[in-house]
Amino acid sequence: MAVYERIWRRYEGRLTPIGRRWSVVTRYALAEAFSSRIFTAFYVLCLLPTLIGIFLVYLSHNASLLENIGLTREFMGGLTDIFFQILFSWQAIPAFFVAVIVAPSLIAADLANNALPLYLSRPINRRDYVVGKLAVLAILLSPITWMGGLLVFVLQSYLEGGSWWRTNWRIGAAYLIGHVTWIVVISLLSVAISAWVRFKPAARGALFGIIFILAGFAQAVNFVTRSSIGDLVHLLRAIFNVVLWIFGQPLRNDLPIAASWLTLALTCALSLWLLHRKLRAHEVVE
Repeated sequence: MAVYERIWRRYEGRLTPIGRRWSVVTRYALAEAFSSRIFTAFYVLCLLPTLIGIFLVYLSHNASLLENIGLTREFMGGLTDIFFQILFSWQAIPAFFVAVIVAPSLIAADLANNALPLYLSRPINRRDYVVGKLAVLAILLSPITWMGGLLVFVLQSYLEGGSWWRTNWRIGAAYLIGHVTWIVVISLLSVAISAWVRFKPAARGALFGIIFILAGFAQAVNFVTRSSIGDLVHLLRAIFNVVLWIFGQPLRNDLPIAASWLTLALTCALSLWLLHRKLRAHEVVE
């Protein structure tokens, strides 16, 4: 039908409340992410560490099943902090790979196709746009990190009974605070990279470089200076030190825990600054 043959009418459908306009951005980004069968299959595999944790908790409280497979009640050693620390790593690493896959396409595609001015010409501002994009990663990463970890913790507390959860409350706090902090840091960092690096493979490479190349650089600085000063740029060391601190375990360097929190906070602040500089309603081409 030709344009002049169309009868244009004012939109009469239900309007999204102003406070939830960001959810429109999130909804369409999630639909695009799960449109890939390969990504959907990979995301399901990321739930495997949580399922293994649930199985081991159940196994450790099933005496008859342990006897049938030739194990004793001490198989899990009472589910010590070591088990939950390992499970934290198993959940945090897949979450990073999910962010690497999804984040580069969140903003880079909009900037590459000059779509950002179209977003901002609608009743949505830069804050709602960024919140909508960050919410995509928060929704994707939460089930495979803190939600799954707390599920294992609650199951262990229920099966163990008594005051186990009071004695081991640090485990639940470590999963909630540690994973949420990891989600915030990796989401802000990956979205900021997506805004500045429009080529998806390059954006993924930049995210890997910031995480792992900086980690190698930190190790080199530590070796040369015979100190832990290089860990100030070691994001992985910072997040795991925070988790160990919540667990009540010794840190992996000689720096105070405030240094790890500072590293994570500065990473978030720098990412927000980069987003503020890059996301504009217009673009000047020289």
